[in-house]
Amino acid sequence: MTTLAGVIALVALGTVIASLGYLHLAPTGLSPVRNAVSQYGITPFRAGYRVATIAFALAALALALGLHRALRGNGHLRLVIALLIVLAIARALISWFPMDAPGTPRTTTGGRHGLLAIAAFGAATIAAFRLGSALSHGMHWRSLAAVSTALGWAMLVCLLAMALGRGVPALRARFGAIERAFYLSAIAWFAVFGVACVAGA
Repeated sequence: MTTLAGVIALVALGTVIASLGYLHLAPTGLSPVRNAVSQYGITPFRAGYRVATIAFALAALALALGLHRALRGNGHLRLVIALLIVLAIARALISWFPMDAPGTPRTTTGGRHGLLAIAAFGAATIAAFRLGSALSHGMHWRSLAAVSTALGWAMLVCLLAMALGRGVPALRARFGAIERAFYLSAIAWFAVFGVACVAGA
């Protein structure tokens, strides 16, 4: 079951990467440096964004199952599983609550989009830190504890930069690039532990 969960997580993650790759190559008119990833969800290419978010939700659920099966007996793991479930729910729902177009009045739907994004990004970041701590106290995968913590720090730095971007024009102009760095860190975290589940590392 651990191996199967890992395979599902990696296949879903591959779908995320393929969908985002397609969106970046499609003629959306968006800049990967300036524009948020969520803006793909308010373009005619919104289906590609929905595929990416749903696939990320599936990857989170599969990884939660894989970690649960692989690390049974590690009492520090419960929060990680709960956070992955929160991440899965937020990613599964977010494309049905599109962001507000830049420069338009804030709407209830756009506000919900923001909350779902915060829930997903926050859950991924905390899960990486918590898993690093759990592994450092367990008997299995201890060599991956530092990897999880390092990727948690990478995600946290990106989140702080995105938050600071509201008041710092230089960061705001690079919001898209910073957010994509977060995605890269999160995808790397999922990939590491998806592979670990498959390999039984």
